[in-house]
Parts: sequence; structure tokens; C-alpha cells
Amino acid sequence: MSVEPLARATAPPDAVLRRLSGYAPLAPEDEALLRQVTAHPALVPARTELVRDGEAAPRPQVLVEGWACRQRLLADGRRQIVVVLLPGDPIGFTRRRRPMPFGSVTTLTQAQVSEAGLLRDSARDSARGAPGEPPGRETGLAAALREAWEMEEIWLVNQVVRLGRQTAYERVAHFLLELRERLAAVGRVQDNRFTFPITQEVLADALGLSVVHMNRTMQQLRRDGLIEQRATAITLRDVPALVSVADYVSTHAA
Repeated sequence: MSVEPLARATAPPDAVLRRLSGYAPLAPEDEALLRQVTAHPALVPARTELVRDGEAAPRPQVLVEGWACRQRLLADGRRQIVVVLLPGDPIGFTRRRRPMPFGSVTTLTQAQVSEAGLLRDSARDSARGAPGEPPGRETGLAAALREAWEMEEIWLVNQVVRLGRQTAYERVAHFLLELRERLAAVGRVQDNRFTFPITQEVLADALGLSVVHMNRTMQQLRRDGLIEQRATAITLRDVPALVSVADYVSTHAA
């Protein structure tokens, strides 16, 4: 789907470089390509649909700044957020030979988004090798994009466990720890404090709760001294206690 940008931004590809280099070592030419792709991202408002519901083969993009989500809308308007996407995350890359529709991808905040077909093509070319020669060795960029795709599968498993077996209190604790870990990987966490620009309605849709239940759960976490929330930032005040509550296992250990 074509995104109509508010404007073109000039932003350093810090989050994208950090995200992908955290998955695999990148060669100088990989980094140069990332800088080229993310040099002038489109600035889009919140609630912009980056991938349409039912779009089987979405075009590759990268989320340079801002938050987005993969979601499924039901016929009556109810929404299930499946995965929250953060700065540096790729969108629309798949290893499936026959891509399948999987809900939509929508921005949760104002965001900067870059088209990333060049990244996909570079990864494919490295796998194919030169004409008439055997398949080439996987480049760092190709490995990083593959790892990013596999990491999203891990987030999906976490989401299944959260929704299927955890209490509301455990779900919120687990989700906050996952966000902290993913944001820390791109340098967006300081002293366990990070920007938290999403509403309790969005949280409720992500964690399968009513807004009222979500509000009560957040209040209980604050009363227990586990979190502190001010405006659009949140601090995890007792990470070991949250890990114990949520039975959290680091995704970096996967």
C-alpha cells in the first residue's frame, strides 16, 4: 500500500542500524545501504495503515522512528494487537514462498517509515549468487533480516503465552519487560526508563483486557512499587521482581 507522507524527514538511521546489527554483524557496504534506504523517511501520522488487511505480499519497509502494530480487526470493530513494532523494526519481509495475508500494520504514533525494497533485493541477490554460479554466502544484512523475521516469531509465541495462560498482572509485567529489552537494543532505555507513548486502550487491545481492567492492573503495579509512569514515559522500578512475576525469559537467550 502507498503511504501518503506528511513530509520527508532527514533522520539518522540509528535505530535501524542498531536493530539489525544486533542480529548479525554488518559489513560497511551493508551499513551504507541502510543509510541510503533510511536517509529520507516518510513522516506519517498515527493511525496510518502501512499494510492493508488482506495484503498477501506487502512491500518491505523499515520503521525508522515511532511505534506501530500488527493487528487483526473483527467484524464488530474489536481489535487484537498481535505484535507492537518499535523503532528499527523491519516490516513486510518474509521467507515464505507464498506470503499470506495477516491482518494489517498500523502506526500507533507519528512515525518515520522508509521503503526498503533495496534491502530485500540485496538479501535475495546474496543468497542467489552470481549468474551461473552456486548460491552465494549469506551476507550480514541477509542474516540480520532473517533473524529479525525469526525474532518476530518469538514475540508471537510470547503473545500466545500471555493471552492463553497469564493473569492480567503477569501479562502487563511480561509485556513491559519485553518492550524494555527491545528498546534497550536500540539505545532507547536509560535507568530502566523509556518512552511509553501508547494509551491504555492500546495496551488493552494488545493484552486482551478491558480498558477498566487494564487501568486497575497498572494501578496495582504502581502500588506494588514495580512501575512508575509519568506522562509518556515509564520506569520499571524493580526489574527482578517483574521478571519473577512474569516468569520472563530474555528473547536474547533464544
